[in-house]
Amino acid sequence: MRVCLYLEDEELLTRSGFRTAFRHQLRALELAGVEVTTDPHDNYDILHLHWFGPRSLYYLRRARRRGIKVIAHAHSVGSYDLRDSFTFANLIAPLYERYLRFFYSQADWIFTPSERARELLRGEGLERIAVVSNGIDRERVRFSAEKRVEFRRRFGLKRFTVFSAGNIIPRKGVGDFIDVAAELPQFDFIWYGYRWRKFLTFYPRMHRKLARRPANVHLPGFVRDTCGAFSAGDVLLFPSLGENQPLVILEAASLGRPLILRDLPEYHGWLEEGVNCLMGRNVEDFATLVKQVAEDEELQAKLARGAEVLAEEHRLERVGQRLKLLYQAVMERSKDE
Repeated sequence: MRVCLYLEDEELLTRSGFRTAFRHQLRALELAGVEVTTDPHDNYDILHLHWFGPRSLYYLRRARRRGIKVIAHAHSVGSYDLRDSFTFANLIAPLYERYLRFFYSQADWIFTPSERARELLRGEGLERIAVVSNGIDRERVRFSAEKRVEFRRRFGLKRFTVFSAGNIIPRKGVGDFIDVAAELPQFDFIWYGYRWRKFLTFYPRMHRKLARRPANVHLPGFVRDTCGAFSAGDVLLFPSLGENQPLVILEAASLGRPLILRDLPEYHGWLEEGVNCLMGRNVEDFATLVKQVAEDEELQAKLARGAEVLAEEHRLERVGQRLKLLYQAVMERSKDE
C-alpha cells in the first residue's frame, strides 16, 4: 500500500494549521511504516488530500478515473470556521460551504479531526467520515527551561504570563483576550500570531481594540519556535469562537501548560473540564479562571499533568497507527465494491 499525502500550495500555508497538520501526518505515517509520497504524479494506491484548491480537485478527479481511492481531509467544514476571519468572509461563507460540500462529496472517504466536525458534515448529507487527530510530535514539542528564559527576556515578560496563538482575526477571540488583560493588569499577556493588513481583515472594532490595548498585552507577531514561545508562558488562554481541532491546544498541552478554553461543542468528548482544562464562556469567566490558576499552584500542577496526558493520547505514533488501519479498511472495502 502506497499513499500520496498532498497539500496544494504548501508554501503559501506556512502560517496555517493546515500545513502543520499535514506535516504531522506525514511524520506519523513514516513512524507507522506506511510508504508515502507527496508527489501526486507518482504511483500510489490512495490519494489523501489536505486542501481543496483547483489542483487538488484536478488530482482528485484524475485519481477517481484511474480507480485510485481518494480521501479528502476536512480541516474546514464551511461557514462555521470561515466567518469573522478575513474581509468579505461572511459574504462568501455560503458559497464557500457549498463548494466544500461539492469537493468532499467527490472523495471516497472524508477524514476530519473532531467528532463535532463529523456531525456537521453528516448534517450536510455526507457519508463515510472518519475522525483522525491532527496529532502532536511529543519528541519535538517539549518544555524547555532554557528557552523559557530566552523568550521571556526577548519579549519582556516578567510576571505570570497568559499566552495564546493564532492569526489575529475576530473568530480567534483576540478581542476577549485583550479585555481579559485589561481586567488583570497584574499579569502579562502575549498573543503569538500574524497580524494581517487592515484591508485583509477589515473589522474596525477589532482594530480599535488592538490600537487601544493595555500595556500588559504583547503582540510579537508570528513566531516559528512554538516550543520557545509557549515555554515562556504560564497558562494558555484560547478564547476562539469556533474551531475544529486547534493545534495550539495540543502544542500547549505537550509542553505541560494549563489550558483555559471557551466552552465549545467541538471540545466535548476529547477535553475534560477540571481534568485537562478549564472552560469559560465570556470575559468575566476567563478572568476568574486565569486568577484561579495563577493563585493556586496545586491547580496549576493538576491541569499541567492532565494536559500532558491529553498530549500523550494524541502523539504521532498513535495517529500513524490510526491512519494505517483506516487506509487498510479503505483498500479492503474497495476490493468488495
